[in-house]
Amino acid sequence: MFTDAQGRVWSLVDKAPIFGSDLDPESALPRPAAVRCIVKELRGMSDTSSVPLVLVSTEPDGVAAEDGTAVFLVSSDLLHPAAAR
Repeated sequence: MFTDAQGRVWSLVDKAPIFGSDLDPESALPRPAAVRCIVKELRGMSDTSSVPLVLVSTEPDGVAAEDGTAVFLVSSDLLHPAAAR
């Protein structure tokens, strides 16, 4: 789960390997995870924070929210560089 820049809480849905190899049927959920995304657009600062906002897409791996949403406006502090493969 994560909260977007508008304060909406999202849950992403996909197969376990997308979220990490340490998941098994007994894993407690929700749990911290990372999802690859593409930065589509850099935005200015939010009205309530000095952290820049970023429009991202979770489409590289086909990950989406339950309603199919795959583009989100988030605070840049939620993003981290991808590890080299």
